[in-house]
Amino acid sequence: MRQKTNFTKAAILAWARDEGPDKLDSFALEEILEPLFSSLRLAPGILEDLTGVKTRRLYPHGSPPSRGAIKAAQNLFLTTGYRPEDMDLIYSTSVGRDYLEPSTASIIHSQLELPERAANLDLGSACLGFIDGIYLAALQVEMGLIDRALVVAGENARPLLENTLATLLSPGIGLKDFFRHFASLTLGSGGAAMVVGSSEENPRAPRLRGFVSMTDPASNDLCRGDITGMETDPALLMTRGVLLAKKTFEKGRELYGWDPLGFDLIVCHQVSYANTLRFAETLSLAWDKIPLSYPQYGNMGPVAIPFTFSLAFDQGRILAGSQVALMGIGSGLTCAMLELTIP
Repeated sequence: MRQKTNFTKAAILAWARDEGPDKLDSFALEEILEPLFSSLRLAPGILEDLTGVKTRRLYPHGSPPSRGAIKAAQNLFLTTGYRPEDMDLIYSTSVGRDYLEPSTASIIHSQLELPERAANLDLGSACLGFIDGIYLAALQVEMGLIDRALVVAGENARPLLENTLATLLSPGIGLKDFFRHFASLTLGSGGAAMVVGSSEENPRAPRLRGFVSMTDPASNDLCRGDITGMETDPALLMTRGVLLAKKTFEKGRELYGWDPLGFDLIVCHQVSYANTLRFAETLSLAWDKIPLSYPQYGNMGPVAIPFTFSLAFDQGRILAGSQVALMGIGSGLTCAMLELTIP
């Protein structure tokens, strides 16, 4: 990104979330993996100790990824006064998709009964799809092409998690194999939805102020996955990810004058304790300004940032006059950061 985006009116008008109804705690996972833990002599509690993830949520068997997105959008329409017919565009930003075709956005479009004039599009950028969806929708609002966009994401980690457990319980799995699949054991399920539109509709809505994004595509091999499983190089992924985050934040400092101390709340992508701490230390971010959802919900991919934003709002942590940052690193590698001002 070579120059700053001058937002004049784009805002997040409404938001809502949904969480998988089934809870699975880390000790229960370790009980399932007991044969592997015994053979590798892994200490009980290592999963929670290394990640900080106590529980994760799952949707019932057979639930498509769109379920969380649909439920979150329905919650939004029920609680905010916005209606499906008010939407001009829908972006589905999930990693998981119901099918390779049609687009998951078209399925969600149909289930929510959005108007035929509304465009729909799957927008994928690993765990950063939702931030990119907000940004691209905001640009169209700024240009006067649309009045409102619905940005959604839904993830169901159950199939990938169950496939990973089967892999780890197969013969010949060693310690290196365990840690290459380790990240899959942190995944959780949920949904998020936001309406992006003009602040003229709601002068008290969070306003977009700045957006920056940078990439390290040479590191695309550090995290690769599909429904059958996900493999990562945890140490190298963290090292290169936070390095990219530092470069991205410096770009934000150059374009918008960002200062770590200037943010009242930093909503990060929720991976684990170690990743979040390294991210905060590298960017000199105050730990007490970072709301956490991964301990109770796990890593929900692109759902994580909007879900945590919604959670923080309900907890009274997003106040009038605040400067709020949405920040994340996604496999690829891509880093995106979005600044909001709360009138």
